[in-house]
Amino acid sequence: MGGDLLVRGAVALARHLRVPPIVVAATVVGFGTSLPELVVSLRASLTGYPNLILGNVVGSNIANVLLVGGAAAVVFPLVREDDAVGRNAGIMVFSLVAFAALCTLGEIGPVAGAILLGTFLVIMVATARSTILAQREVDTSTPLDWVLGLPTSLGMIAGFILAGIVMLPLGAQLLVDSAVGIAERFGVSETFIGLTVLAIGTSLPELTTTVVAALERRTDVAIGTIIGSNTFNVLAIMGVTALLSPTPIEVSNRFLMIDVPVMIVTGVVLALFAWKGRPIGRGAGITMLLAYVVYLSTLYLFG
Repeated sequence: MGGDLLVRGAVALARHLRVPPIVVAATVVGFGTSLPELVVSLRASLTGYPNLILGNVVGSNIANVLLVGGAAAVVFPLVREDDAVGRNAGIMVFSLVAFAALCTLGEIGPVAGAILLGTFLVIMVATARSTILAQREVDTSTPLDWVLGLPTSLGMIAGFILAGIVMLPLGAQLLVDSAVGIAERFGVSETFIGLTVLAIGTSLPELTTTVVAALERRTDVAIGTIIGSNTFNVLAIMGVTALLSPTPIEVSNRFLMIDVPVMIVTGVVLALFAWKGRPIGRGAGITMLLAYVVYLSTLYLFG
């Protein structure tokens, strides 16, 4: 709920500032919906549960494509209509590959965190620059009516943003503590909980936003939200948590051999749709949802 309020407040603020919808999807919404992952990962890092971090980030990226993207495609076929989506997809794939390369080192420490965060900042500067140029060419008066319940007054916008900022860390504490309790009660690994419970829980803002965007037939917004969120997850979240973590975040061989490749494959598949401009239809959406069920079942059976 905290993430949802913060995203709605940020989108409403962007609307008042007359920012183009596609830019909002790839930045404000895409990154804003990843704030639960960021806060949860920081909480897990500072409380001594580093295995939850990798599971949360990688699991969220997989859930974003298969669960969130699949559900949105079932509602309405997703079609890339803006060239910016293809460019952002390229940035996402580059981010995923760079993250996977660092994972092969066996651990993600402060140096790797600095590399990831530095890459994220470079991308943000480039995005801000392109946004300024785009505002000269794009009709910025397009209303962002694809998100329901946007506040209208500046006072309400500030209230939404403030409430989200307060609720996010409280929700993160509850989620992490409960996830650890589940792992201990049922005797499963923290990594498994991160890949499943935390990943799905922190992906709910993306799910809400993309499904609403699909209902409103704002398919660029739906795809842009997933791409922006996945990029933010591996660069900003892993970068910040690796820098602040008391100890390096270890990467197991099983994680490197199964979960990271699945994340890359799903990201590349989404990027291919974006690059070729082919729609992600209902059939593909159902296939993606079934693939996510198979992935979760595999985690349970062999994890």
